Order: sequence, then structure tokens, then C-alpha cells
Amino acid sequence: MRLVPYHTFTLQTDSPQSLVFQRLQEQVEPVKLLRLLLRDHAPYQGVVSEESFKIHRIIHYRNSFLPVIRGRFEEQGDMTLVHVTMSFHPVVSLFLGVWLLFWYGFTVPIAIANLTTNLFPTGIGLVFLGMPLLFLMIAWFAFWGEANRSQRDLEKFLLASV
Repeated sequence: MRLVPYHTFTLQTDSPQSLVFQRLQEQVEPVKLLRLLLRDHAPYQGVVSEESFKIHRIIHYRNSFLPVIRGRFEEQGDMTLVHVTMSFHPVVSLFLGVWLLFWYGFTVPIAIANLTTNLFPTGIGLVFLGMPLLFLMIAWFAFWGEANRSQRDLEKFLLASV
């Protein structure tokens, strides 16, 4: 079970790097700031170059935990390796870190003070201490659901038979 929303893997194919690059480029379109409800588009958007790529899946719903997919191509003899890394967007990681810092910065001292003064019922204290765990579980499921789908997509695109 992978707890951290960070995933690396390597795809290995017998196809030349130029063909692997072309296959990926066919599935990725340039980033658009405003995307209408039209569904006639590639499944991914981002930047693909001869050496590397940075993409994410085009979705028609909100998911702040959509993985940013970075990768690089490496030729080794008669095969091509595609090294892929999936992670949260850096702004999302920063937001989560700051949010958790502030949340626990306030609730932990209150919970400790409550041990001696009993201002709040114990159940309320546990809810406040446990609520971020529920939020992190939602983020975890949202990330890994999308990451697993994107890995299957990349395997399908890049490992396709000629």
C-alpha cells in the first residue's frame, strides 16, 4: 500500500525513442486555460519534447489532486525506457502543508489544555484532531485513482505494438 502521493515507474519498450515520442505526442495537446465543454480533444494536455514531457489528464470535473505527470525518454541499445514520476501539483502540496500546520498548530495546544481543564467534551477534541485525516484520505483516494488510470493510459499509448 502506497501512502505517499508520489509514484515513479519505468516503462520499457522495443520501439525507438522517436516512435515513443510520436505516440505520446498524438495523445497530448497544448495547455488551454479555458476549455469549453467540447469533448473532442486528446486525453492529456501539456508539453512533450524529444527528451521529456510534463502532462496531466484533461478532465471535465474538479480534482485538485490530479497528478502532474513528468517523464523522460532514455534510449538503451535497441530499446527505449520511459521514466515517469507522478505527484501533486506543487501548489497543492504547499497548501496541504500550510493548512495542516495551521490546523494542528491551533488544535493540538487546545487539546492538550483540554486534558487539564475539560472545557470541551473528549469527542469534540477527537473530531478536531481527526478531521484532517479524513481530508487526507479523500486526497489520497483522488490522487491514486487518477494516478492508476494515467499509468494504464501511458502503458497503452507507449507500449502499443507497431
